Amino acid sequence: MTSSSPSLDAKQQAQSPALTDEHFLNRELSWLAFNERVLAEAARAELPVLERVKFLAITASNLDEFFMVRVGALQFLREQGRRVKDPSGLTPTQQWEKIQQRAAAFVARQYEILNQELLPLLREKGIRRLSANELTLAQRTHLESYFHEYIFPVLSPIALDDDKPRISVPALQIALLCNVQSESDGKTTQRLVLFTLPSNLPRHVLVPEVESGLHAYLNLEDLLSLFLHLYFPSEKVTASARFRISRNSDIAVDDESSFDLASQMEDILEARLQSPAIRIEIEDGAPKELVKAIRDLCGAKTAQVYTIPGELDLRAYFVISGLSGFEDLKVEPWDSQSSPQIQPGESMFDAIKRGDILLHHPYETFDPVMQLIEEAAADPDVIAIKQILYRTAKNSRIISALIRAAQAGKHVTVLVELKARFDEARNLERAEDLLNAGAQIIYGVRGLKTHAKICLVMRREAGHLVRYMHFGTGNYNEATSKLYTDISYLTCRQNYGSDASAFFNTVTGRSRFVHFERISMAPFGLRERLLSMIHSETERARQGEEAEIMLKMNALEDRKMITALYEASQAGVKVRLNVRGICCLRPGVKGLSENISVLSIIDRYLEHARIYHFRQGGRPVIFISSADFMNRNLSKRVELLVPVEDKEAKKRLTHILETHFADTSRGRMLKPDGTWAAPAGATGKALRSQEIFAKEASKRIRQRNQAPDVLVPHVPKS
Repeated sequence: MTSSSPSLDAKQQAQSPALTDEHFLNRELSWLAFNERVLAEAARAELPVLERVKFLAITASNLDEFFMVRVGALQFLREQGRRVKDPSGLTPTQQWEKIQQRAAAFVARQYEILNQELLPLLREKGIRRLSANELTLAQRTHLESYFHEYIFPVLSPIALDDDKPRISVPALQIALLCNVQSESDGKTTQRLVLFTLPSNLPRHVLVPEVESGLHAYLNLEDLLSLFLHLYFPSEKVTASARFRISRNSDIAVDDESSFDLASQMEDILEARLQSPAIRIEIEDGAPKELVKAIRDLCGAKTAQVYTIPGELDLRAYFVISGLSGFEDLKVEPWDSQSSPQIQPGESMFDAIKRGDILLHHPYETFDPVMQLIEEAAADPDVIAIKQILYRTAKNSRIISALIRAAQAGKHVTVLVELKARFDEARNLERAEDLLNAGAQIIYGVRGLKTHAKICLVMRREAGHLVRYMHFGTGNYNEATSKLYTDISYLTCRQNYGSDASAFFNTVTGRSRFVHFERISMAPFGLRERLLSMIHSETERARQGEEAEIMLKMNALEDRKMITALYEASQAGVKVRLNVRGICCLRPGVKGLSENISVLSIIDRYLEHARIYHFRQGGRPVIFISSADFMNRNLSKRVELLVPVEDKEAKKRLTHILETHFADTSRGRMLKPDGTWAAPAGATGKALRSQEIFAKEASKRIRQRNQAPDVLVPHVPKS
């Protein structure tokens, strides 16, 4: 089997639908629709209040990144006067205008949920954000002492004089602009003073001497406002306003001409601090003269200004959602289970040698993946470890193990992707640690992001070299592995090992690309392999065979892939898509996509796995992948597509897909007009796929632990 296929033949091209912009949904509006589905979870009255608060915080974090990256890119195109249309037929300016309208409605809904539902519920349950007028004298005295010790020495007021160059306000930090009035020699003068609240200060300051069982706090910006006068003795603060800006973070590294990628990444991080403002959020009630001053300070000619009906930066509610002592306000935890394929205390090398292992995270723990790397670091028979790192945990066990392996003299090669947006600084730091330990470090691939998830361990066994591999759909991050649903596939199959070695030779040694025996790699052949599978199902349907495609991914945006799926639908292929976020395909359009359905699931865990299933005449071909159906994944990144050949693993992956498609609790179906709705015709008890997977994982491990020590034969009755 090769990883590429010929392009569409003449017959297939002739049968391709004549697609227009009406056949595609806009990518940016589709993403906003995804965040609206997340916000709908914050509005679920049946969920515990801290779970709802968590979803609210997620939407705020999502929206920040959307503005900094996607809206930032659109703003750049607008400023350049670009009028090129996206597949849905919208120019950058038209997209920008629609985004502003949709985002304004979204923010209004966020604060409606917060102010009218969540805050009253939290207060009722004993979690209270206090205002200054609710403080007792004793509490105020305590807070003033706290302010003097921990806040006053840290913050630096900056006077904005007319002759002073423009001050750069840090992105995503709450800032306060105040008007300070002075009296000198009978003259009254005024000046503007800026404060910014750094992220390393706690957003919530505990208020003491409250009733037992209560959690009362004051927001940091409220505390600053309360004691703002301490910075200006003998002067008067006549007005103040709170605001927050988002900056364009869509700044790409020019690694085609870079001799030192690490140094250039440091320059990029510095450039982001000075990049243009995209969005300005100003808390409602700010005086008009200060609003104008904020707009001038931040460069509001190109930024959208939002008046916020409540506290700024709702990401802070992540902290509230995790408060200890309020477990009854949280969801009942689903514990990650060990895999029944791995015996307690067993070496990962022995377990993998016995047969391929499929793990479904976080229902099954990520520990076996970390254990494999930690064992490899300590095993004297392991001679080499090769791994791709895209995003890692703050105190990563995996990086620590790789450092130990390098220090022990093993040949450790790590490709650290420095272009992983918002993780660049951490990756730079950890790459230096690995380099100092003696590891061989590659800073990504020129012109491409390396997004593949693979670890290769080479071990001497009985005079032979055995390769052990981990392929995954998610990052090597033990923190997010508890929050994201992903697939891990562990194997020591020889042909996969040959492919894995060839892959690393290609990305680290500039080796000429060759087609692999089993796996496929983007941007060389992965798209073609998937198109080949779609076209195969299409041709089977044209020949009268039963044909079916089931795909699970995070985003569907690539025009060629959408076109191929439309062709499959027209030929009679049953196409079921589980797309978490962006989907630019219109399902259910007569004569085009009536055989396509699209389901999105938003639940406790972030759906992150990519699973691709093709019926192939009843002998299914199933892949896991690091790549979504997006042009950036298929054409601009180094990605992997891995066929799963183990019989039981294929059954499990099929079951995962079928269970998701049966979800009537958290599933939402995409309609032809781009809106989302609950599955039609759902009756009886609602099925919740994530809950089913959690129960199944628990049941599997119970069954393994209850296996009888003695085999008792069944004998016929007399």
